[in-house]
Amino acid sequence: MKTISYENRLNLRLYVNIGCMIVSAILFGIVFGNKNFAYLQPMYSGSLVGLFVASLALFVRNKKLKKNPEKMNKMRLLETDERNVLIIRVSYTIFTYVSIGILYISMLISGFFSTTVFYTMQTLLCVDLILILLIRRLVEKKY
Repeated sequence: MKTISYENRLNLRLYVNIGCMIVSAILFGIVFGNKNFAYLQPMYSGSLVGLFVASLALFVRNKKLKKNPEKMNKMRLLETDERNVLIIRVSYTIFTYVSIGILYISMLISGFFSTTVFYTMQTLLCVDLILILLIRRLVEKKY
């Protein structure tokens, strides 16, 4: 199985953290700069500030990790340990099946109350299943 080096993985995480901070700042500006989105401000303010703070905290953590080779090696060993990789893989698989099952049951129950919610959840379920199929094909080709 081909894998990227841990240092490159850390660099990728840093770029993703920066991207999340930029997106949250831009969306925060859009939501609070436009009066048409006044009804969204309470929900989006907490969500976007939370995303920004979490991304900033992870950015600082990963930056400190890159500067300390001893800690970086320790984390690399932790993340690449076969037992931990297997636990994560099985956990994600179980989570995926359970969340799809919950979404399906919620979709069926919501059909009794609102067709709009039913069709929205049905669309989410279809998108989830298509994404799983596409990601699986992508991973199969790559590895």
